[in-house]
Amino acid sequence: MGHIKVGTSIDAPVERVVEVAADPKHWASWWVNLGEAEKIEGDGGAGTVVEHKYLMAGVPFHVTTRVAESGPTPSGGHRIRIEFEGPLRGWQVWDYEPNGAGTEVTAEFDYNVPGSAIGKFADELIIERMQERAREQTLENLKLLVEAG
Repeated sequence: MGHIKVGTSIDAPVERVVEVAADPKHWASWWVNLGEAEKIEGDGGAGTVVEHKYLMAGVPFHVTTRVAESGPTPSGGHRIRIEFEGPLRGWQVWDYEPNGAGTEVTAEFDYNVPGSAIGKFADELIIERMQERAREQTLENLKLLVEAG
């Protein structure tokens, strides 16, 4: 299993960040290696199910994503927990916490590295480093999208 935790500050209120981040119709516009949604059931809140492709080490995987939790935190922020399954499976937790007029975003990911992705490279560590860079770029893309809007 791979495990990544990354974070960034976004110059926008929590509500605006969550509005952009929680909409599954737009995930592929900022999420690195994620294909357009093939099927969406729900509005991005708890219970939403999304089918899409995810590219890992150049290998496409069909993934079903479920929003397991989405709601406010005691500090006035918002937390979203996502679980995904298919050849690539695991979970993500996104925390959006107020920080002055902006939002502190922390994202934690736990996932398996499928054998077909490992077969493309001799070293699983290379794939994990690639995934870490992709997650950092994902947060930067979200930041750009929110701050531009």
